[in-house]
Amino acid sequence: MNNKGTRRANGEGYIGDVIQKIKRPKKLNHICDICKNCTDRSLCNNRTGTEKCQKCIDCKECLKDKNYCDRFYCYFRYQAQISIDKKQTTVANENKKKAAVDKKLEVEAKVQTKSYVQKNGITISEVCKKIQKNKFEANLIGKNTKSKDKYHYRYIDNWDDFKKPVQKVTYQNINDFLNSITHLSQSEIGHIVNKLKAGFMECVLDKIIAYPDNPMLRITVPNSLQTKKKVEAFEVSEQRKLMRYIRTQPLIKSSKCNYDERTLRNLFICLLLTAARIGELGALDYTKHLDFSAGGFIINRTLTQEDGKIIMGEHTKTGQKKVSQGQLDERFVPFDIFDEKLLIDTVKDQMQNAKSNFNNKEHLLFCQKDGSYIDYRCLNNIFKRICREAGVKLDLPNGCHIHMCRHTGATRMIEAGMDLLVIAAILGHVDDRQIKETYGHILARYRNRQLKNSRAYYKQQRLSA
Repeated sequence: MNNKGTRRANGEGYIGDVIQKIKRPKKLNHICDICKNCTDRSLCNNRTGTEKCQKCIDCKECLKDKNYCDRFYCYFRYQAQISIDKKQTTVANENKKKAAVDKKLEVEAKVQTKSYVQKNGITISEVCKKIQKNKFEANLIGKNTKSKDKYHYRYIDNWDDFKKPVQKVTYQNINDFLNSITHLSQSEIGHIVNKLKAGFMECVLDKIIAYPDNPMLRITVPNSLQTKKKVEAFEVSEQRKLMRYIRTQPLIKSSKCNYDERTLRNLFICLLLTAARIGELGALDYTKHLDFSAGGFIINRTLTQEDGKIIMGEHTKTGQKKVSQGQLDERFVPFDIFDEKLLIDTVKDQMQNAKSNFNNKEHLLFCQKDGSYIDYRCLNNIFKRICREAGVKLDLPNGCHIHMCRHTGATRMIEAGMDLLVIAAILGHVDDRQIKETYGHILARYRNRQLKNSRAYYKQQRLSA
């Protein structure tokens, strides 16, 4: 709290002498004579808070001894004020007049060069969440992305240095934070870094910090301690064995299973023959998303999770990114990628099965007996057991997982020599970058096979003779 004295003009703005009174955390035992004799019982004498009556405001006895006032620490200060955006703003509060003048000149120079920023108590977590809220309202991100972001914000929220105002966060604070999350995957670290970059840049644009003070300008993204897992796909012989088992053997081992045999069988076959995500197949409406005249599936949404509950998403997994790049969030997956007859027969059989389920109110091609959405976790456990009983990939420490069907489909397309952009379009990627990153070892194996064919052709033509 400041008790302002006489102000003296000093060019533009003012240098004023003031009595600064700061509340004591613990009051002294004695009461000063000013307070003893005060008849205003509404402020000071109720002995609560930091409010001062006029006598306290005008009191100068406190300057004789810093311990004289029983309620406040009292100091004589030189305060500097200047006009910023047509508003009188205090920019210095110093013990010596020269220090106040120097600070005033320094701030005036920053105002002239538009590098001055006013104090703001907002935290970087609050800024990042404001950006997320704006993106969500602008339909740039969906519920799925918003839900996943909660996981990343948990790390930002729990870091003590990020509980400080943005202006007090340093490069070292951020560097220490990033080094503390290297146990996460490289992708997750990248997502968190991007959120921080966007947040601090927003602070620059809102003039909360100056551009040169943006600590993210110096940050180097650390490497994850996790080793990147190689994508596991079924070899041709393993896929043949698995397909035979799925088509001929009983798949349900418990009467408590909430899936019927036809649904499980048809779902696993469709996963292997389309390379679609399981959430995308679970979102198919047989009245809207099957086009037999064009010969394929129309995929424009996916099942997702929100607060641990499976819900119907409004977009595909990469839908928001496609829309932001001017692309349509809808793709066509043809029936004839691998075995057109088998896939069409499977889909038609499942349509009949789905229509016979009177609980299936949403006309889902794949659903549980009670009409609820398929659950990836339960299906993954069933698929793991099936692979074990079929005798495929028994060397995997944690067993098989259902996403291997998608990896297998992509692998078969690469082995068949399909163009990477075509594969990306079928899988639902924005471009072929992720294909190259995810299936690099398979592409290398395919290239080696092509080189072998090239050498055999060269030798056959006797071009070295």
